[in-house]
Amino acid sequence: MIVLSDLVWTMGRARACKVILICTLLGIGLFVLSDRKVNSNVKTRARYHMEQAQGPKKHVLLLGASVGLSWDIPALPQRIGGDRYEFEYVHGSPFDKSRVLNDILGRSENKPDIIILKECAAYFPGDLDQYKALMVRWIGECRDKSVIPIPTTVIPVTSLHAYKLFAHDLMNLRNPLRHGSPFKQNRLMSILAYNDWIRSYCRDHGLVVLDLEAAVRYSGRKRSLRRDLAKMDGLHLKQKAYGLLDEIVWPTLAETERVEVRPEGPFSRNGR
Repeated sequence: MIVLSDLVWTMGRARACKVILICTLLGIGLFVLSDRKVNSNVKTRARYHMEQAQGPKKHVLLLGASVGLSWDIPALPQRIGGDRYEFEYVHGSPFDKSRVLNDILGRSENKPDIIILKECAAYFPGDLDQYKALMVRWIGECRDKSVIPIPTTVIPVTSLHAYKLFAHDLMNLRNPLRHGSPFKQNRLMSILAYNDWIRSYCRDHGLVVLDLEAAVRYSGRKRSLRRDLAKMDGLHLKQKAYGLLDEIVWPTLAETERVEVRPEGPFSRNGR
């Protein structure tokens, strides 16, 4: 096996550096090309459920950060159709949105019927145990106020995001390893671990989850954010990505119609 020192000795430093650079660029090029494959199972159209058009109007509030703000969810009924649900956005940053949530739940007027609890990829990696504890507490607080909580999965980053952070830090003379080695994909792996947990928690506790990850990833096996949906930083979304998020809102709200709020607080699906 040829090691780096042998390559430098046989070819000379300059030529060896050129070979290494070319091989690196070729590897990145092949990686990028393979990253273009889009999951064909992603739904491209969502239909407004006719049964949702019946019944009292409901107020849905999205509590989120920068991606949530850019989504412009208050205009969702105009984009997709249907007027039974009124949407509101409230900004909460950083991850811990306890104070903002308490203000919302304490409203005497314009109190929401449903709160979508959304977190941003920028807060990862972080203290996952603390993140989980906060989400569990917020869900309980919503239930205590007879408000339906809908936790979301976190939108992942692209597979090249970590390398872009590494390069950005190098160019700005910062420690490029402050986020860890880009090969470990710490941010992406932390997001996926959280998403796996929130799906499992919601399933075990009769909650509906708004699966944002599934709407913008490649597939169940390749779970990074699709590059064609991401801005240059590999974290924030292009406008067309929000169209995919729009499409999963109605089916998720339809599922909440089968979730009951009992006086003592717990939720059940289909009356169980």
